[in-house]
Amino acid sequence: MTTLQKTFKRLAIIIAVIVAAATVVVGSFYAYAYASTPAHLRAPQFEHYHFRTQIIVDGTPVDFSREEFQEGYEAGSCSATLTSTPIHFHDNQDQLVHIHWRGMTGGEFLKNYGWNLIGGNDNSLGWQFDQGFMSVNSIATFGNLLPKAPDGTSYFIYIGDEEQHVLKDWNDFLTQDLEDFMGKKSLLNTGDATSFNLLDILTPRASADNGSHSSATISGDDQKLEKLNNLIGNIVIFAQKDAPTPEQVTARFNNLVPLKDSVCGG
Repeated sequence: MTTLQKTFKRLAIIIAVIVAAATVVVGSFYAYAYASTPAHLRAPQFEHYHFRTQIIVDGTPVDFSREEFQEGYEAGSCSATLTSTPIHFHDNQDQLVHIHWRGMTGGEFLKNYGWNLIGGNDNSLGWQFDQGFMSVNSIATFGNLLPKAPDGTSYFIYIGDEEQHVLKDWNDFLTQDLEDFMGKKSLLNTGDATSFNLLDILTPRASADNGSHSSATISGDDQKLEKLNNLIGNIVIFAQKDAPTPEQVTARFNNLVPLKDSVCGG
């Protein structure tokens, strides 16, 4: 074997080793990313429901209408097209959370805005694998926007409305599908295709019985507005050392923002 041949052989061995090492590294990353990401994030499915939330940190409520919480409107938000982000606020409206991917948990909602109570990378909810062969994309969190909870903070979470509300388990909120936690399914996920029309949920005329009612008529009926907005409920979270008083909890549920007559505009 000539010197040149020996050189090429050594080079081929080096290249083979590098390729093998790179394959192991890439394969390990894909395996880790896949295993560490819940199925509902690996291959997200379209959803569009809402819930109203208030988060009170040591007595001060978070104002979700502030510009830093707001996300630019996507045309797909009012169609059956999967949006690029699973959770957002828009139109400068406080409290109303838009959920666009099925299966989202309360822990993922909080992590998206800076409270990582479920582990993993602070800047990512996980990895999306449905973008094509060998393609994986990080699902970036929106930002570290929620105020830092003081040392010794406990979390108290309530669901309900002005008339009735109950204390719920904090860990259930962090880990359960929000629909399961709230005990109410999205109208897009009832399993009964005859119970609603997709367009009824995505257009302002939806809540009218025959589609001919005006927005003013719709706005006067809370039940119709809840259906129109596909509202699964209301959540109040207190982050503080001691449990809130019943009066404090009631005051928060009496402070729910009014629902608008357009699911896309609010």
